Order: sequence, then C-alpha cells, then structure tokens
Amino acid sequence: MKDGWLPTGDIARMDEDGYFYIVDRIKDMINISGNKVYSRVVDDVLYQHPAVRMAAAIGLPDPERPGSERVKAFLSIAPGRDPDQVRDEVQKLCREKLPAYAVPKAIEFRDEFPLTVTEKIFKRKLREQEIEKMKAQGLLPSGG
Repeated sequence: MKDGWLPTGDIARMDEDGYFYIVDRIKDMINISGNKVYSRVVDDVLYQHPAVRMAAAIGLPDPERPGSERVKAFLSIAPGRDPDQVRDEVQKLCREKLPAYAVPKAIEFRDEFPLTVTEKIFKRKLREQEIEKMKAQGLLPSGG
C-alpha cells in the first residue's frame, strides 16, 4: 500500500462520476520526446481498421533521439488483403485519430505473435525481439 492505494502497475483514469477505468499498463507507456503515449490507445485505433485481426503497438528506442522512443505497430490482417494497401490505410487512420507524435513510424505484418499464458499479445517479448534486431543492425549499442 502507498498512500492508501495498491500499486498494480496499471494506469487508470477517473470520470466525473468517480468511476475508474484502466487505460494501460505503466510498462507499456511510450515516451516520445517527453510526450506520453498509451500503447493501448494506439492499439484501439489499429483495431478500427476492418482488415486488422491482431494488433500491438510498442515503444522502441529512437536511435536519432537518445532517451526518446518511437512507436512501432505489429499487425495480423485478414487473408487476401494487400499488406501495402492496409499499411497505407492504417497510417491514414492513425494520422486522423492520433497526435502526430503517436502515429507509428513503422508497421510490421506478422502471422504469429508471442503470447502470454493468458493468450494476450506479449508486448514485452515483442519489444525484446525488436531491440535485439536493432542491436544486430548496429542501430543500438550491444550493451544497452
């Protein structure tokens, strides 16, 4: 307990009637040059596209701005849909619904996602995989 509250790692908001709503996890918040982006908000926009079956947004270190992150989105789309067309439509949707700094800088299509034991997308594992790729490409130092 801390000041009468149980720290759960969740981010919540309270409405004008005093009801609380869980909006994200602290560890899933993305810091873009001091702007806080809730990955769940980006996820919700991604899921608005009718071709999107699974989606996850994560923050990755921005090699051009130390201490800042970039948003990367991962999508699984309906069979038979053109990935290039879906990418363009999703980017347009994100530009319409999100602040410019929260629009994913990259979109990757996947057939499979790492899942938690409760079968939710395992964002931490996605992030770890992407950071390892960035290190292998020399975009990040190997030790950090």
